[in-house]
Amino acid sequence: MTLNELYRLAEDFGIDVSSLPLPESGSLALELDGRCYIGLDSSKCYPTGEAAAHLGHELGHCLYGGFYNAAASRDTVMRHEVRADKWYIENAIPKNELFPLLEKGYNTWEIAEMMETTEEYIQKACFYYERIEKV
Repeated sequence: MTLNELYRLAEDFGIDVSSLPLPESGSLALELDGRCYIGLDSSKCYPTGEAAAHLGHELGHCLYGGFYNAAASRDTVMRHEVRADKWYIENAIPKNELFPLLEKGYNTWEIAEMMETTEEYIQKACFYYERIEKV
């Protein structure tokens, strides 16, 4: 799923995506009065893959409904973060596209460029899909 496709998906679901200074987190998602909003950091210019990873992760929070507040326990925070990552991985880095590239011998950074994401998310996706197969 490309950055443009992620923006289109946000639009289709009525999710407002705004640019604002968020240098510490790079992005955030919040829900107000039943509506989801995403903020993307405007304090620096992100490469396309990194921008897509931020937007995709925040869409994960919005589309599965996983939000938390400052009073949430660490376990609750981590659970929602993992679920947002899972949504992004399953939708933007599908196994049927990832594994053939790995089998062809591409490095994770090359795959990240091809799939418009980050190397970190390619590594997370590999771990996620390998873990699922063992269950």
